[in-house]
Amino acid sequence: MSQFGDLNKRLEEWLTRGVTIELKELPPPAESNLIVATENELLPLHFQAEVGAYINSIRSSLDVLAMVLVKRHNLQIRESRVFFPIVKSKEEFERTGSDAQKFLEGLPKLERQLMEHLKPYQGGNDALWALHHLDIVRKHRRLLNARLRPIHMSIQGTLAEGDFTPLGGEGSIQVGAETVLGMIKKGVPPLAVHTRFYVGIDEEGFAARKPATAVLVQLINAATYAIKLFDDS
Repeated sequence: MSQFGDLNKRLEEWLTRGVTIELKELPPPAESNLIVATENELLPLHFQAEVGAYINSIRSSLDVLAMVLVKRHNLQIRESRVFFPIVKSKEEFERTGSDAQKFLEGLPKLERQLMEHLKPYQGGNDALWALHHLDIVRKHRRLLNARLRPIHMSIQGTLAEGDFTPLGGEGSIQVGAETVLGMIKKGVPPLAVHTRFYVGIDEEGFAARKPATAVLVQLINAATYAIKLFDDS
């Protein structure tokens, strides 16, 4: 997973360059000013393409596993119809005549049980469902967004109780927009604010509020676990 470390490093470099923290003066009668984070440039598209390619590669590894099982057991399924079944619900997974059941019916009992153990559907195996879902939506919209919600924030300077109120920026922003990190009382000497943000996958559920590289690691671990199950069968 060394490639993810390199991706994370490049994302961190972009965040250092592309996000600034500033003091925003509020007019009277406000008693405090705002500390805001601003994204100065759009996240480069090549990051979107790279993360999408990783997701597709992980998903494809499971389809390769499905093809191995087809050939291992001489199943009469056209290559164009072979895929590792990940579906939207348990009901769809178990539905008689579904593509998932047609595939499972040709497997020996042990391997059917292994597939059922994986629960490859929404609400059963969140990581596998997220992998399948993200591999679809990545083709139609941007997956990544800068999350200006601090992973860590520290203040250097002298503060009395009540001088600073952290708020934490929730969600994502567009170019020129601002995310409020905290409020600081007027008259407090200038402070050095140090914080870390992350680039996350813009999707609710499994991937929400996680750095993109952390999500990729979890997806590859889920796929690897599934593949190893059938390696040992």
